[in-house]
Amino acid sequence: MNQAGGDDISSVGYETVGLSTRAGFDESAHIDPFNTRKGGNTILKQRVSDARTSGRLNIAALGLKEIPAEVMKMYDFESIQESGGTWSDSVDLKRFIAPDNELEKLDDVMFPDHDPAAVDENADSQNSASIFGGVEAVDLHGNKIVSVPVGLRRLAHLTSLNLSSNRLNNDCLSVIAQISSLRDLKLAKNCLAGPLDVSLADLTLLETLDIHGNHVSALPSEFENLKQLRILSLSDNNFESIAFSSLAKLPLTELDLKRNKLSGTLIEEPIDSLPHLQTFDVSSNRLTRLVPEGVSLDLPVLHTLSVSMNRLQELPDMSSWTNLLTLTADTNNISVIPESFARLLKLRQADFSGNDLKVVPPEVARMEDLTMLRLSGNPLRERKFAAASADAIKAILAGRLEPLRENTAVEASPKSNDDQQHAAECEKQDEGDTSDEDEHFSTPPTSALPSPSEPKDFSSLAPTLQVRSSGLLDNSRTDSATLDAELCARFAAQHKVYHAQLHHNLYVCIPGALSIFAETLTSLALGHNQMVGETYLVEELKLPSLSELNLTSNHITSLGPLTKFLRAPSLEKIDISMNRLSALPPDLKQNFPKMIVLLASNNKLVELDPASIRGLQVVDVSSNDIGHLDPRIGLLGGHSGLQKLEVMGNRFRVPRWNVLERGTEATMRWLRGRVPAADVAAWKAEHGDDGVEDDDELD
Repeated sequence: MNQAGGDDISSVGYETVGLSTRAGFDESAHIDPFNTRKGGNTILKQRVSDARTSGRLNIAALGLKEIPAEVMKMYDFESIQESGGTWSDSVDLKRFIAPDNELEKLDDVMFPDHDPAAVDENADSQNSASIFGGVEAVDLHGNKIVSVPVGLRRLAHLTSLNLSSNRLNNDCLSVIAQISSLRDLKLAKNCLAGPLDVSLADLTLLETLDIHGNHVSALPSEFENLKQLRILSLSDNNFESIAFSSLAKLPLTELDLKRNKLSGTLIEEPIDSLPHLQTFDVSSNRLTRLVPEGVSLDLPVLHTLSVSMNRLQELPDMSSWTNLLTLTADTNNISVIPESFARLLKLRQADFSGNDLKVVPPEVARMEDLTMLRLSGNPLRERKFAAASADAIKAILAGRLEPLRENTAVEASPKSNDDQQHAAECEKQDEGDTSDEDEHFSTPPTSALPSPSEPKDFSSLAPTLQVRSSGLLDNSRTDSATLDAELCARFAAQHKVYHAQLHHNLYVCIPGALSIFAETLTSLALGHNQMVGETYLVEELKLPSLSELNLTSNHITSLGPLTKFLRAPSLEKIDISMNRLSALPPDLKQNFPKMIVLLASNNKLVELDPASIRGLQVVDVSSNDIGHLDPRIGLLGGHSGLQKLEVMGNRFRVPRWNVLERGTEATMRWLRGRVPAADVAAWKAEHGDDGVEDDDELD
């Protein structure tokens, strides 16, 4: 529904509904059928009144084509008196927030090109000083602005300027470059093209520069003058090369170069170190090497590196990358995993899928923190590695390690008994493996070995099933592709199954035979199978007692089949991590009313709609592709609302790392600080004031 004073809802296209415009039909009602505009001016006046005492004016998403007169006269005596305020309660405007409107230009009246120090105090207030003279942050993204007024350069206190998603060309830089106080500048998704003007290098206090989504081809020659620059986003431009001779002199912690036209070798000699870089993304280019052959690159504090979708033939020596946590190198031409890779003892996730690897170094077994290793799409000599978990791979490789020299103690990562058992089975298969590729889809073995971690006093139902006295049905790691309904029916008559372990198999869909255990089954594990797209559930499945569902490490692209076909009113937790989800369904909570936990890390989510997680208490969407964090998510908190939110490792730049690392409560407070005051007031009335004060302290 359109917000008060929002965009003209007639533009949505109500004419297609087929409403008649003949005589007798009230066409004005058609334009605004819900009376959304009736209180538009009231809402604007309320926001102006709040801004007068808080110093923060938020007129976002009101469909404004120009700055209203109420704003320009907000400090007039008549305006103050009309709102019931007093002059003594008024404070200077510090933040001006007006994104997602339809503004095409900013009048010179708003930002007069006058020196504030020379303003005559006795002059007419209309022509003397601007109400924006002391503003520190301006956010005008998502408008239609084609130029900036010259007077913008007079904002001596301005530190943050967001003009992304407008229609600005290179001419705007000559004005913006004169705002010497700027620390944060965002010009993404505009019409900037070619080399950037050298004047940009005059912003010597700049800490963040975001110009992604333009047509820029080169940085100014004196770019190294930006001695304070820490975050630089140049993605989705036309760069064919980058002058790292300048970038290496800056204290950059984040550098984003994805989706450009970079080719050949990225960093040429003599550059051999980027000592401050923590996040580095050069994915979706045409690079063949990061550095020249035989040259190393020192990255001592790097924790995230993405080189996906290039033409890399090899990776350089990684010995100095001691703090690396995530390495994404899929879809390249890498033929060998470097020896130094095994020295990355803090590495948690590595993706080498879609390369030309044939072997995995045994030393990988010593990487204790490595929990995800993707090797699918490689011509591996040991094909089982393509679908095996990191722990299973390490368990197999551990048996091939040469004994360490005396007085050298390096412990292999602890393996679960299940992983050791699986590793042993895989090794046995290797010893006599002369089968062709079709045998990977042969019928399951005639018996399944018991897991050493559980008591062995189980009764065998059938050659492919085993159950323990605890009510655990264990059919994992058996290369099973089907679950026999007849066998399940015979077993259900004698035993109760509360937990089903079907992970690490060849299932392409959720077995319908599970409905036989519907009355008792509470948890179901189907991770590491062959479920693809939206075909993993195509008919109704009733599991009324199911409370936990695990579908990790498949190739699932949507949760739609679950909301459409799964009837699980008791479901509380879904783990869909390491799949290919691009969006979350808005009706998740409606279909599973008791659901409180959603784990969806390492997918391809591009947005996080508050409606899709409303009512949940724990949400993990870390390591996705989310480009913007909706401030309304902050309103999902409260005593019975969202308690834990994990969003690290996504594309968005705000809130920054220093906010996220303080935890969920700090992140939620930051988000609420970007929500209209009226909405926050309603939220406070419902949930109380606990935890919502000082929302602006995290800016």
